[in-house]
Amino acid sequence: MPQDYYAQRPLYGGSIATTFPLRFQDVSNIRQVPDNQEVLVDPARDESLIFELLDLKLDVADNGSATWFLQDLVTEQDAEEPW
Repeated sequence: MPQDYYAQRPLYGGSIATTFPLRFQDVSNIRQVPDNQEVLVDPARDESLIFELLDLKLDVADNGSATWFLQDLVTEQDAEEPW
């Protein structure tokens, strides 16, 4: 089977599914992953896929939601120069 063979794969216990190469391995088989994340890696290529479920923020307009979540990540990670 080729390394880049794509297949539909379930996420979050089958609640949703998406398609990506089978070469990606589920990280939860080797370490704990938070319930709101699905983390997959391809160690041969040093690549990873991270799917993360985020909370609905009613006080954030649709066009500002990405900025809000990125700013939240910057704050949580103590980034020195975020923008």
